[in-house]
Order: sequence, then structure tokens, then C-alpha cells
Amino acid sequence: MQDLQRLVDNLSYLGYLLSGPQRWITLLDLLLVTLMFFLFLMLVRRSQAALLMRGIIVLMLVLAAVMALLRLPTFNWLLRGLLLVGAVAIPLIFQPELRRGLERLGRSIGFLRLQPTELVHTVVPVLIHSVEAFAGTRTGALIVLEGQASLDEYAATGVPLHAELTSDLLQTIFFENTPLHDGAVIVRESEVVAAACVLPLSDQPLPPGMFQGTRHRAALGISERTDALAIVVSEETGTVSIARDGRLVRHLDSTALRDHLFRFYAPASGLRNGQRGWLRSWRPWRRRPRQPLPPRVRVQRTLNTLATLLVSALLAVMAWLLVGDQVNPLDTAQIAGVPVRAPRVDPSLALMTPLPETVQVTVQAPRDVLQSLQPTSFSAHLEADLTRPGVQRARVIARTGAGLEEVRVVGVDPATVDLELQPVAGRILPVAVLIPDRDSLPFSYQISDAPRADPPQVTITGPAEIVQSVERAEVSIPVQGAKATVQEDRPVVLRDAQGRAVTGLKVEPERVRVTVPIRQAFNTREAAVYPVIVGNVATGYWISNIVVTPTTVILSGDPRTLEQMGGLVDTAPIDVTGAAADIVRRVPLAPPPGVTALNERGVTEGSVEVRIAVAAQPGNLRLAVPVNVTGSTEGVTVNVSPAVVDVYLAGPLPTLNQVAADPQLVRVVVDVTELTSGSYNLTPRVIAPDNVRAQVFPESIEVRVERRVVEPTPSPTPTRRP
Repeated sequence: MQDLQRLVDNLSYLGYLLSGPQRWITLLDLLLVTLMFFLFLMLVRRSQAALLMRGIIVLMLVLAAVMALLRLPTFNWLLRGLLLVGAVAIPLIFQPELRRGLERLGRSIGFLRLQPTELVHTVVPVLIHSVEAFAGTRTGALIVLEGQASLDEYAATGVPLHAELTSDLLQTIFFENTPLHDGAVIVRESEVVAAACVLPLSDQPLPPGMFQGTRHRAALGISERTDALAIVVSEETGTVSIARDGRLVRHLDSTALRDHLFRFYAPASGLRNGQRGWLRSWRPWRRRPRQPLPPRVRVQRTLNTLATLLVSALLAVMAWLLVGDQVNPLDTAQIAGVPVRAPRVDPSLALMTPLPETVQVTVQAPRDVLQSLQPTSFSAHLEADLTRPGVQRARVIARTGAGLEEVRVVGVDPATVDLELQPVAGRILPVAVLIPDRDSLPFSYQISDAPRADPPQVTITGPAEIVQSVERAEVSIPVQGAKATVQEDRPVVLRDAQGRAVTGLKVEPERVRVTVPIRQAFNTREAAVYPVIVGNVATGYWISNIVVTPTTVILSGDPRTLEQMGGLVDTAPIDVTGAAADIVRRVPLAPPPGVTALNERGVTEGSVEVRIAVAAQPGNLRLAVPVNVTGSTEGVTVNVSPAVVDVYLAGPLPTLNQVAADPQLVRVVVDVTELTSGSYNLTPRVIAPDNVRAQVFPESIEVRVERRVVEPTPSPTPTRRP
């Protein structure tokens, strides 16, 4: 079924090409291939290979049907290979028919034909000499001279000779009792094509007093159906006659016969001899037989020709499909992201439904063309009337760009879009200011006046149904934590009677300036907490930071007292005498009499938490420290230079004071455990308190190591006792 669907797609694509921009090229291609098949079939129609050709055509049609209906991969592959072999074998099988067809084509071209003067000098003398001999001996003869119409159909009924025309040959053929004497001889230019040929008999009556012989009726019959000239010699009387254009001329002598032959080979008597042949072969008004063919014969020939033409067209379509499927097969692809262009909407109408921005297009094209396609290779638009209100279904039309005539659009997704248009209406609405977090203002702050919107009203336009559903226009502004007037540009939101947001309308302006006046209450004031510090921290320490929680409180009391206090409220004194670490204390506030400290919730705040960070003061110290050697063993001599180095120390001042009091807390060490004899430049290691940074000058010292070999002490020899 897949192969059948591909065949249907290919036929549909062929129909698209025949009806599209490239129809002339495709039609010319098919016509030329059809003409080639038609000429070939006409060549072999009456030949011995006609039955073979019919069998081949029927076999091709059957195999094509099998390939289309059944999915047989191996069989299809083998069949395609046999078709290639057949393309080579057919010219060999039909070689005689092709040869005769080419010969006929060569004879039909004027400048390749024998010139009339040549025929007159070569053919006419032979014919006259032969006819005179036949008339003298009363030998019956029928000689047919081929004109423009081919006589292969009648030559096929006789014995093929293809011999040169001579008087001896003709007399031998028509000699009494020879196998070929009964029948007609067909002559083409200077060649005897065939002998003993059977000709159609004429139905018209012969002239009075003339024997009703078959030779004369056959001569009239061939002259009625073709433009040939037939020479007849009567066996009974020896009379010479000619038949041409359905007329019989009798009792001709040699002179009259010569004139008829001259007029047959050179009918354009007023022209030069060199022009007669090709003009005679090409003139469109060439005389036709006066007597029409019988109706039955004409109908039969017409039906045969039409059938041959139909078979040729079918073979041409099969060849087109086969070549296309092998060389550049048809394929289908989906191209997404093709932009859609919508028609202009009438200004008095509003579109209720959104339009698709892009669509997906399904296309058919040869495989090499599909590889180069992009979304920009196509254009899509809506086929709709956007000038009248109502609901309508618009078609999405996709087309290919310039130079892509081979691409066929077979589908669009979505293929249709439902559109609704409504008349445009407008309204003017006041802007309501909403403060959703009004209760989140800090204690002692309040909104002193009504919020304002600038401008105070907006204009909405859009579909009438949506415009009528709008109940109000509002803006929302937050004031959480605000301690001064709030002023912001906020977007306008439209809502219906149920409080739902309404979209799809144009709002002018879209944003308004909202002002919310905020001030502090009359008998309150916000003040910062000031910690009061007394005493001094320990020597070498200092107060690096103070953090108060909360940092501010709200003072409530007499406005005059609050005015005299300013913006600070003190705490009770905090004694830090001798402190060498951080201090965290809960310290009471000390506002003036009649003034109460409150927190942000309005609750009395009697104390605050104070964190005092006490840190050691930084300092530095310089010491001269001797270099200590470690890792030295017996027999090893180590010399260092310099023996004393300068050490610079930086860190907390109390620690440095301890080091100054006890220099042994800092040591400079070099390790010679793994060193052999020699001189080395080593970086000494400094051992100092953890929170002290140390640096040695110089950074490296010279160390000389000498190792001596220590002889083992011999053990005492024991004394032998007597």
C-alpha cells in the first residue's frame, strides 16, 4: 500500500506540474516521449515484431501494477535492473523495424531524396523498356511506383527483394509460371522493394468493354488509397494502362507513358529541376486521392491510431514516473514556522480571536529540492473578509516563492481559522486607586490625604461586547514600609462586575501617575537609639563596632519635648572598663520624662540589645633571632651564615607585647637531617604564635655541612685466668 500511495502521489504531482507554471515544459517532455513511443509502435505495427511488442507492453503494464500494489523490495529491485537491460535489448530486437523507419525518415527529407532528374534518367528508361517488352509478348504485369505515402503495409504482403531496379529483373519476375509473377511489384525510387504483393481491389466499375481483371482493379485500388502510380500491362491484349489518383488511363504508347512518368517524378513543371524534389516532398497542398476510403476502413484506421496514441501516452507517463523515481524521487516534508500575513482589518471593526503567527506547510517536491527549502521559501495568508462583522471561517493559503515551481503545497496546519469581528466602541472611565497593603504602614505613619491618579480617567476602545462588560478601571499601588509620600507610574487594569480582569481592549493611557500622601502622626517621632559608652577597654584593645537592635524606636509624647530631643534617644550607660572580648547586653532606654519609646507595632519598647565588638589593636615588632639547627647528629658539623636573622612580626598588639616580653616565643629553624656534606642555601622556618604573621630577612641563609666518619669503639679483649 505504501508503493500504491507513492504512485498516487507521483500521479497527483504530475497533474500539478501539468496545471502549474511549468506545464509547458512538462507537457513538451511528455509529448516528445509520447511521440517517440508512437512512432516506434507505428513502425512495428504491421511488422513481424508487432506481436512481440504487444506482449512486451502488456507485460510492462502488469509488472507496473504489481510494483504499485504490492511491496516487494527484492522483486522491485530485480525488475528495475531488467528494465535497464531491456533498454539495451529493445534496439537489438527491433533492429529491422528501426532501420526501415530511419530509411523512411531519410526519404521524407527533401534534400536527401534522389533528385527527379536522376530518377528520370535511371528509372524511367528501365520502366519503359520493360513495359514495351511486356506489351510485345502480352505478358501481364503490375508495377506500383511509391509516392509520398509509404507502401510498407502492402510490401509486407509479398516477398521482400530490396534489389536494384533493372529491366531483366522485372522481366524475370513477371515471366509466366515463375513463383513471383502473380501479384504486384512495388518500386521505391530505384529499388524493387517486394514482389508478388497483394493490393486492395477497387469497387468502382471499369471502363466499358474492358475485361474485369484483378490487375486493373488492384491498380485502381492502390491509387485510391495512396498517391502511388500503378502501371498495368494486360495479359489478354497487351494494352498498357496507368492508374493514379483513382483514375485509369488506357491505351498508352511509349511516348504517353514517358510523359506520365515524367509528371509523376517531377510534378512542379514550372520550376528548375533541382528544386522539384524537395518542394514536392514538403508542399502542404499535395494532392490526395480523390476517392475517399470506405467508412469502415477509415473508422478502423482511426481507432487503431487512437489506441496506439493512448498506449504511447501511457508508456510516456510510466517512463516519466520511473525516471523520476530513480533519478530524483518525489518526497514529502513538513516546513514549520512559515509566517502568516493577515488582511487589513476595517478600522471600525475589532478582531475577537487571535491570529496564528506561523503555520506548518506540507509540501511535495523532488528530494534535492526539499533539501534547500526554508520557512522563508513560502508565504501564507488568510483568505477572509475583514470588512464586515460576524463569525467566519478563514482559509489559510500557502504559496511557494519565486523559482520554486517544482514544489507543490499539499497541506497547511492549521488549514482554517475561525474569526469573529465586532464593531469598535469606546468609553471614558474614571481611575480608581487601590492600596492593598494600607495596614502595613509603619506605626505612627498614616495616609494624610486621598490618593490621586494623573490623569484621573482613561479612554478604552475595542469590541463593543467587551467594552460594555468593563465595570471599572483601577490601579494598585503598594505602600508597605513607606515613611514618605509614594509616587509611581502604575498600569491601568480593567475589571468586570465580577472583578475579573478584562483584556483585549486598548487603554489610553496605559499607565497613570499615582500619588499617595504619607506623613507621621502629630505626637510621634522616629528616633535613632544612641548607646552611651563609659570606661576604657583593656590595653591593646579597641571598640571596632557597635550594633543596636532595634536601631530606631518611635517616641510618643509632648510635641515640644519631642522637638527638643531631635532625632536621638540615649540608652543607659554601658561600662566597658577592661573589656578584652565582645560585650552583648540588654540596655534600657533613657528617654526624657513624659516620653515613651514604642516599637513599630506600637508596643512599649523599654530596652534595646547592644552588641559591642572589642578587638585587639594591630601592631608590629622587629626581633633579632638566632638560627637554630635541627637534625644534626654526632660527627656532623653545621655552620650557618648569618647566624642571627631579623624577624618582622605583625598581629594583635597584646600578643606582640607578650613576644617582646618573652622572645623565646619566636624561633627560626633550619633542618639538616637529609643533607650530605656540602654548602646549601636554605629558607629558614619561623615558629611564632598562631595569630602573628612573620617574615624573615634575609629570606635564605647559607648552610655548610661536614660529616666525619666515626670509628666504632673496639670491645675489650677478655683476660684468660690461669
